[in-house]
Amino acid sequence: MHASTASFRRVLVWPLLAALALLGAACGGDASSEGTPDGRTPDQRTAGELGLAGSAFPTAIAKPDFVLTNAATGEPFDFVRDTEGDLTLLVFGYTNCPDICPVHLANIAAALDETSGNTQRGVTVVFVGVDAPRDTPDHVREYLEFFDTDFLGLTGTEAEVAAAQEAALVPVAFVDSEFEGGYTVAHAGWIFLYTQDNVTHLRYPSGIRQSAWAHDLELLVRDGWPSS
Repeated sequence: MHASTASFRRVLVWPLLAALALLGAACGGDASSEGTPDGRTPDQRTAGELGLAGSAFPTAIAKPDFVLTNAATGEPFDFVRDTEGDLTLLVFGYTNCPDICPVHLANIAAALDETSGNTQRGVTVVFVGVDAPRDTPDHVREYLEFFDTDFLGLTGTEAEVAAAQEAALVPVAFVDSEFEGGYTVAHAGWIFLYTQDNVTHLRYPSGIRQSAWAHDLELLVRDGWPSS
């Protein structure tokens, strides 16, 4: 296992899960967060019934409100406004990532190739470069083109990128280890899936199979998230 992967799991995954669990508890009090007889919330039960590969939150979380720069155009990209109506995958990563990021992006790209044209048109993949000094617009654009030319890359200053991560309720990335000629970055490795209603019900860890991605994307583009 690469050192940055081990650190990522140790430093960021468990605090993230704990924070999300607390968030779910704090959002209690309505029908969407009440447990079912088997102990699962309605969203968690729905994910299981639909055979979705993502891990369901206890309750839906609103799409984060942040603005960064579109690496391809240089124009401001308003995450909420500019992904309106699309099934949106939000990826926080960095272009020098040796393991988690390329696995995520390659699997999603391959899965989209297996889906229908309607699904491909209905999915927006947004990659936020969390390593501001190295994740320049040109570098991010070239990096994403290796996987899929339709993937959107966003960049910003360290402060802007940190604010975007905080808005998405994930720990802010930081330099994990330094070595001669470079460094690795610990960052949140979940992919967040926002449905057409501008909320997230699901998060996806690294290692989801291409067939599972294809299944989930086809189903959720076609049908959306079931209404409660």
